Amino acid sequence: MFALHVSDTHLGSMQYSLLSRAKDVYAAFGETIEIALRERVDFYIHSGDFFDSPNPPPEAYIVAYKGLKKLRERNIRVVAIAGQHDIPKRYSVSPLHILHDLGLLDLVAVSEATQKEFDYGQNKMVFVAIPYSQRFSILKLQKPLTKTGKAVLVAHLLLKELGIPSEYADISIKQLPEWFNYIALGDYHIKTEFRHGPCYVVYPGATEVFRVNECCEKYVALVDLSIDYPKPEYIKLSSTRPWIRITYSDFQKFVSELSSTLLEIKKKNLKQPIVFVEMHGSGIEQLERYLLSLRVNGEIEFFRIVYSDEKVKEQPIIESIAENIEYIDLQKIVETVVKDRELAALLTSLAKEPSKSLAQKIVDYLKEKPDVVKRLESEFLANKLTSFVKNKVNSLKV
Repeated sequence: MFALHVSDTHLGSMQYSLLSRAKDVYAAFGETIEIALRERVDFYIHSGDFFDSPNPPPEAYIVAYKGLKKLRERNIRVVAIAGQHDIPKRYSVSPLHILHDLGLLDLVAVSEATQKEFDYGQNKMVFVAIPYSQRFSILKLQKPLTKTGKAVLVAHLLLKELGIPSEYADISIKQLPEWFNYIALGDYHIKTEFRHGPCYVVYPGATEVFRVNECCEKYVALVDLSIDYPKPEYIKLSSTRPWIRITYSDFQKFVSELSSTLLEIKKKNLKQPIVFVEMHGSGIEQLERYLLSLRVNGEIEFFRIVYSDEKVKEQPIIESIAENIEYIDLQKIVETVVKDRELAALLTSLAKEPSKSLAQKIVDYLKEKPDVVKRLESEFLANKLTSFVKNKVNSLKV
């Protein structure tokens, strides 16, 4: 009796506002489905953040439906819990509920802790599903009444033992119940494994790279639930887009190092990489021109430059303030102010991931919409908007 443990697929995410990144996310999810079919598993366990938003785009639903339908046709049971990204807004329905209503999920937990027992011949398996909103209920869990089966905990939370800042950690591994045979966790985007007595506590990690600190290899965990305390076998995902983290201080040395890495990526027939450059010293104009030429020629997918004194300090699983507030839709708030949906989407993207290209898109959009500019000016918003875009571009130091 095997299970495939998957987490943090974030369907609907479009990193850097790139369509290719949305396709990467969908491809990674699709690969998890194919692995489940290939390995002939009995369970597909998803430990949270199935979607990137409680209001995912239509294509995210289509990808989820097609993938889960394949599992249903092979009689693979699906267990899914809500991460913070799956949590519905006030008076709204979680996308996981919709998948459940379509008959694609056998056990779902969104707002309440849930448990269900499955029969497989002489075997019984109890799944205890704890969504993000109920993560602290783990401290009060009672052992299931069944005496003949095994128990698996599925939860979305951050353990203190991850070594992240204490304000982001939820509970200690020592506070987990001791009677589980396997503990499947989500929320931490890097493959991580602990032991809790004889039981393995596993974060398979996200299926794609969503922050530079999370790169580069991504996995799912194959688990033999017929064993009392199964040790997971990690299967590396091949669809993940490669990232190149590189420092810059001398142009010729940089070009040589980057060219060598790009050549290795081509030899392996991988996707065009995302390049993350840590800038030391001067010469950023020459650097940017070079990287832009690589992108135009299809050598790289995207690049980002930061100065050495502005290193990315966030933990890979720590959300931004806007992402961490459960019931606030930033784009909708902006839309109520500017009263234009497309402009609101562009401004929200610029706030999350500042870039010159996005700023230029906003400028071009406003040039094409003089009526929008006129209305903004009449409402005293034009100057504030211009200042906002300039500040975001200046923050890039390019």
